[in-house]
Amino acid sequence: MATAHPVFSAAEVEKFGYCPLTWWLSRQAAEETGEEIVEGITKHEQMGDEIRSIAKHEKTAHEYETTVLYFAIAATIVSVLGISFVSSTTFRVTLILDTVALIWLLAAVYLLYRADRLATRRDRFLWERAIVTFSIIAVMTAVLSVTTFAIRDEILGPVVEIIALVWLIGATFFLRRSIVHSEVAGAARRKYGATGGDVAYVDHPAAKADLLVSERYGLRGRPDYIVTEGDHIIPVEAKTGRTPKGPLFSHILQIAAYCLLVEETYGKAPPHGILRYEGATHEIEYNEDLKKLLVGKLEDMRGALRKGEAHRNHNRPGKCIHCSRREGCPERLA
Repeated sequence: MATAHPVFSAAEVEKFGYCPLTWWLSRQAAEETGEEIVEGITKHEQMGDEIRSIAKHEKTAHEYETTVLYFAIAATIVSVLGISFVSSTTFRVTLILDTVALIWLLAAVYLLYRADRLATRRDRFLWERAIVTFSIIAVMTAVLSVTTFAIRDEILGPVVEIIALVWLIGATFFLRRSIVHSEVAGAARRKYGATGGDVAYVDHPAAKADLLVSERYGLRGRPDYIVTEGDHIIPVEAKTGRTPKGPLFSHILQIAAYCLLVEETYGKAPPHGILRYEGATHEIEYNEDLKKLLVGKLEDMRGALRKGEAHRNHNRPGKCIHCSRREGCPERLA
């Protein structure tokens, strides 16, 4: 199908859903007024910074966790070696240790196979950490089987135990750092409802997020952010103003637009989109009925452009009061 002209943004769809005349005035570059506009821009910038920080803090936490893992395993192995240096045991268990090492190594191979098939980066990281643990234990057990009964040194033993204690203290330090970064990332996830999976996309200048475009429907836009839930890609739109009793129609249209863009961009429709207000979160089911409603509104917008006019579609003075373009509106009620 040929590209539909003109191409509308998801934000325009939201304006048209609120009031066609508001949308029309925005296309005429009518000035927006009100403290809410400036406050909304500031809050969105802050939100983008905090959401982007999630990946940064989680990456740092993972790095510290890996360091803790190495320090803890090293401390354990060094401690065992220290004991072996002063041990008077004469019973040879080399064959048993080699068998244990082989079992751990086979377990690591199995975990590597499973990790390659996991959907989310967080799950893969946990499995990969287990792989590292199993592999290190396998190698160190094999080394231990050779050295345990080959060395006897009453001085070297205590020295090695002290080294093990230093490594353990290091592990504690890095564990603390990991916890701090995990808590910061977790707080941001809870604040913005990004608890289901990875944050795959953030509309932020520094993130250089791609513009999602549907040539077939003549639509484009950038969701505030996108989260993954298993193999689903879920767009999220965050509203910084007042929290309504339920999701507003215009906002539902906007999240529907982002769902359609995700479907067109990634080739799979999301089961829902997420609308976040400061005091409530709503999952908006994305189905054929909502898609047809959205496509119909896009056609209505093109029809208004062909006619060269759009008009207020309500008789609610309160709605006009909250409109950011009311000062230049020729049909305002209040």
